[in-house]
Amino acid sequence: MKGYPKHINTKQDFDNLLADKRFKGRALVALKRLQAQAATEAKVIQVVSGSEEEGNLVTKEIDNPNPRWQWLGFKDKNELDTLVTAKEVEIDGK
Repeated sequence: MKGYPKHINTKQDFDNLLADKRFKGRALVALKRLQAQAATEAKVIQVVSGSEEEGNLVTKEIDNPNPRWQWLGFKDKNELDTLVTAKEVEIDGK
């Protein structure tokens, strides 16, 4: 690998970056950003019926069926949280 990647596309990318001492800090920041994003994108709006043109749009809030952490390859939110916590402890030495 030549330098830090422009895009982190999989969980394996995070694992590789966290294993490299040159990139561990930046990867942890990106992982924390993903964790924060997971909290904000937990719910999405789904259109139930109606239309915007007629002004009778009916929506409901649902759990996000495909959040970013999931398509990166984490099996659940808990796996992401555990990885962040483990790497923070490893870096901080707590």
